Amino acid sequence: MFNSNFIKMKTVKSYTFQIIAVFVISLPLIVLSCKKDEEIVLSKVELAAAEYARLKANGNYIEFSVPDQNPGPPFYARIADMGAERLFMESGNTVIIPMMRQVECIDPDFNLLTMFHVPDAFFCPLVLIGKGLTEPNSPPDVFPVIAYLESNNMPVWFLDKQPLLNAMQDGVLTLSELETLNPKKGVASWYIEYNKPRTVEDHLLVIESEGIIPATGQRFEYTVNSIDKSTQEVELRIW
Repeated sequence: MFNSNFIKMKTVKSYTFQIIAVFVISLPLIVLSCKKDEEIVLSKVELAAAEYARLKANGNYIEFSVPDQNPGPPFYARIADMGAERLFMESGNTVIIPMMRQVECIDPDFNLLTMFHVPDAFFCPLVLIGKGLTEPNSPPDVFPVIAYLESNNMPVWFLDKQPLLNAMQDGVLTLSELETLNPKKGVASWYIEYNKPRTVEDHLLVIESEGIIPATGQRFEYTVNSIDKSTQEVELRIW
């Protein structure tokens, strides 16, 4: 069954990580008012929000906005196969590919499996907004310590796993190839993620999302929890 803790709030633009942080900070008071045998279990996103709040509060980092002060992630889509780093969000026979930038401007011949496309990706508008933390005077090409992104109009493609794996056998996967695999093209009205991209040891990627597939009238919701840079736990529901 899908995680019942999945967050159902719809006003994505107004729902920011500060709200989650306030909830987490006030959580000890809630716990004290509960019975001793009751236990509050936080979702992965709530735990990530607490981590963001903790890092922001320690005073060692400055906060920036995306995309106003930072262009955001230097890639088009969350799929990659780079040896030790493999981002493949699969649930059963379905693979989920969130499109981070406007699909219409993605280079149709770029190999998405290599993920990073600098500086070209920066000229393709993001479909997300957000914030992040980094050191003062940090060079612009350095990944943030932690970042938060959200969207209420995000393309999400769903593909059958085996045909996609077949297309990836030569180590190349382009947008043109994805189109030939007849993906179900969804639109997420709710998408949030927290990401700590710098190191293997401190890696974090958690996602919660839901929306519709206009061509079929189906709804979807999914969560992603990245165990490390090559393994992700994914829960997906399409109905």
